[in-house]
Amino acid sequence: MERPTGTTLAGALATLREDLARASPPPAVHEAVMAALAQSPRRGPGAPLRWARLMAWSGAGTCAVVLAGSAWLMLRPPALPGSSGLPEAAGLAGAFVPLAPPERWPQGEAAPAWIVDAELPGERLAALGLPFDPSRAGEPVRAELLLHPSGEVLAVRFLR
Repeated sequence: MERPTGTTLAGALATLREDLARASPPPAVHEAVMAALAQSPRRGPGAPLRWARLMAWSGAGTCAVVLAGSAWLMLRPPALPGSSGLPEAAGLAGAFVPLAPPERWPQGEAAPAWIVDAELPGERLAALGLPFDPSRAGEPVRAELLLHPSGEVLAVRFLR
């Protein structure tokens, strides 16, 4: 390796870079590096292959889970046309669902209570503590409300 004289720093560095690229390590250093690579379980020649196999199996497992989930969704019974997916589907249609404790209900046959037809927005069902389909929260749900003389809602019955 010869030293450049009277040249710029960039030229000198370029010359040194070329010299270093042409040089090879001493045989003892090369043998030590190769021995260390052979002994290392992570850095050996088969390491990239093991990593690729692991990635392939994890990808295959992910695909299998997605496929099973898709099949499960496809096998679910579809919602009936005209069904709102709200409490009718949950088996709440036809019977009054109590919303107030029993001590608030009028006692006896002559006790006043009113049944009022109503349309409730879907999100109101969540406020009442009832199940509803969030994708249809904006659609109205036909219901009958059982009202106490004070105006408190005692129970609700959903209509089809």
